Amino acid sequence: MSGCAGIGGVVLAAGGARRMGGRLKQLLPCKGEVLVHRAARTALEAGLRPVWVVVGAQAQAVWQAVADLPVEILLNPAWEAGQSASVRLAAAALRRARLAGGVFFPADQPFVPPALVTALCEAYCRTRAPIVTPEIARERSTPVLVAASIFPLLEELHGDTGARALFDRIPPLPLHWDAPQARAEIDTPADYRRWCPEGATWQGD
Repeated sequence: MSGCAGIGGVVLAAGGARRMGGRLKQLLPCKGEVLVHRAARTALEAGLRPVWVVVGAQAQAVWQAVADLPVEILLNPAWEAGQSASVRLAAAALRRARLAGGVFFPADQPFVPPALVTALCEAYCRTRAPIVTPEIARERSTPVLVAASIFPLLEELHGDTGARALFDRIPPLPLHWDAPQARAEIDTPADYRRWCPEGATWQGD
């Protein structure tokens, strides 16, 4: 899709998912596909190239979960330090690839459609806004598109934060999106039971 030319994708899948009761949410099935695979596939179907998957906790298992997809793996050995370690790693990869921008995906939003990602890219191409985020049900959501000018700032982040830490300094361009399900997030066992049929009987460990 031409709207995503020169824009890469990053799936943030390194975290330990502590709130999921002992199971790594990246590897939970939803609609017949584990969450990290769904996120990576969405990025690819939207036309993002290349697509990186950042792995950390249970790195080998997460890696294997996307082995059938044409993605690149970034190993984050400091994943326990918080999300910023993954963001820094990915921002450096985006910068080295000399891309115009990058779209950062959480691995826990299974209903983000490729069309939304393409729309983010097209909004960036029209406006050259340094940051573009979806606005769903009047709330800012993810994935987040960042322009190349933002990569050095992402490489300076620390703690358990991502691009959101820059929003006060660089207000994102909102992209209005009318499908509320796109912002559904699997963060707890209750979320999983609500959104994914496979979680209907799981009570957590």
